[in-house]
Amino acid sequence: MKIMFLASSYFPAQDGVSQVTQYLAEGLAKKHEVFVIATRKDYGETEERNGVRIERIRARRNRFTCRCQGERKRVRDSILRYQPDVLIIVGVQVWGYDWFKRKLDQLSGKKVLMTHGCSCLGEYHVWEQVRQVRFRRQIVADLLRVNNEWYWKKYQKTLAKDMARFHLVSYLFEGEDLYGYSKRAGLQNAMILENATEDFFFERKAYVVDEKKEIVFINVSTYEERKNQKMILQAYHKANLPNTRLVLIGSKETEYYRELAGMKEKIEGDSEWKGCVDIYAGLTRGQVLELYKSADIYVSASSWEAMSISICEAAAAGLLILSTNVGHVAQIPGVLFFDSVEELRELMERAYREPDVRRENGMCAYAYAEENYRTQKKVDQLESALIGLVGE
Repeated sequence: MKIMFLASSYFPAQDGVSQVTQYLAEGLAKKHEVFVIATRKDYGETEERNGVRIERIRARRNRFTCRCQGERKRVRDSILRYQPDVLIIVGVQVWGYDWFKRKLDQLSGKKVLMTHGCSCLGEYHVWEQVRQVRFRRQIVADLLRVNNEWYWKKYQKTLAKDMARFHLVSYLFEGEDLYGYSKRAGLQNAMILENATEDFFFERKAYVVDEKKEIVFINVSTYEERKNQKMILQAYHKANLPNTRLVLIGSKETEYYRELAGMKEKIEGDSEWKGCVDIYAGLTRGQVLELYKSADIYVSASSWEAMSISICEAAAAGLLILSTNVGHVAQIPGVLFFDSVEELRELMERAYREPDVRRENGMCAYAYAEENYRTQKKVDQLESALIGLVGE
């Protein structure tokens, strides 16, 4: 088959969606012809990697109009020249979906939408935002908030109708909000395609506890409010555990990253401080994997997730997982949940004191990951679905 992906994020980006798209594309490329068009950012325009042809284009969402803008015609021309048997658009609320959701019938091949959650399913109150507009210096910001509210309310209103145009829509798990929304809307084109993780993580086997080594808490997330690394740092500071280390890893420096760095500096000024904090940004994938070799406990304080690839990786590595109850994480056996800084502090102290908790809970997570998070299983599942669509 000739398979084309439209992806807002792809290698060498290291976010979860990029990693998932990459292992699926490269897995399919072992038997099929695969072409990926992704956002260029600071990466080269074209290359081939592990059998996948990659072309990168300029695209971004305009902060004033909320609409995606960029090399739309170039992408359309590439699709028409390539004539794919299957066109896979990765994600909603991204340029690939927004540009072509109502013009799918003009493009060749079967159309597949691969979702990774959705942030536009909340309630929108346009008139409430209008009432808050004041004629002052910040009036532009007020008007942008009104437009943002109006745009996403309109976007949500047509979401089900737009998704229904695809021959197949994949969701991460049955409990996610977008899947529930699709069922209530009566859509009949659904399949469940969970995330998976690289084979590397299964080699870690952190549940084989070494009680003599330094205990390492780790979090791999974008530096932003939603990921809530501040809560993790606050709890770790309160726990004040000797012979431990907290490792925070993000793709790039942001304002939130700088705030975390400021918190770290203040903590290290505490004369009674016994722990150690490392905050990294911009590491290569190889460097991230190297740090993972010493990790023992994964900590996630996110306020919202769909299906976190980092949580999948932690389960595959056999780490004890401490997390807020968001997204799919409740499906993983052995996870310990918290809602506050104090609850997280208590869990960190328990994990520190009781190696059996790390051992037993890590083994439970690992066994679940072995059954559910192997990449080859996901590639085979997707390939089977695509062959069914195309009829080969």
